[in-house]
Amino acid sequence: MGNEMDKYVGRLSSLAAVLSLALAACGGDPVGINSGDELSDDEIQAVFNAFGGAFTNVNQAQHRATPQEGIQLAEIPINTSVDLSAPCDLGGSIDLDGSASGTMDDETFESDITMDIDVEFKGCVVPSEQLLITVNGDIAFDSHLVVGQETFSVDGSQVGGFSFTLDDGRSGSCSLDIEFSASTTGSTVQSNVSGTVCGRSAANFEAYTGS
Repeated sequence: MGNEMDKYVGRLSSLAAVLSLALAACGGDPVGINSGDELSDDEIQAVFNAFGGAFTNVNQAQHRATPQEGIQLAEIPINTSVDLSAPCDLGGSIDLDGSASGTMDDETFESDITMDIDVEFKGCVVPSEQLLITVNGDIAFDSHLVVGQETFSVDGSQVGGFSFTLDDGRSGSCSLDIEFSASTTGSTVQSNVSGTVCGRSAANFEAYTGS
């Protein structure tokens, strides 16, 4: 079952790559407001891409359900903590702290899982075209994932903000308030992102949802 479980967990984390956003409110930086200079759309997307890249490391955590003693039922509980730090390629880190809970069928891998993750950018240096962006801030990422034999669906929200400085002298902060949903049937994927980031429509960006 080991290889199948690894593939399943990998799918859960890559489910997050269809839409790639999230930032939570718990740091000391000026988060949750739009102020100062503006980021371009490409620069905002670069920050989202860094977040999505860090989130793929969730599958390196101990995502293993602990069966109860005696006969193992097909449906087993999942109650996993997430506590890891993903280094940014050019400096700083993105820390993930939270939990995943729900149930998974160990034969069909049908699942019903809720994730609550706090994401903290700590001096994360993000490349965007010819510039570097240093990001600090927090985002609360919450999602509900349902996986069937032929389908899956996910919905959730991302709330918080981040501050930024660029090596061209610009600096400021951005708020984030997003709701998302995605579903698949066979090879067909449907997704929706609503809300705002940096005062702009979140629908303009490729956002991480866990799908």
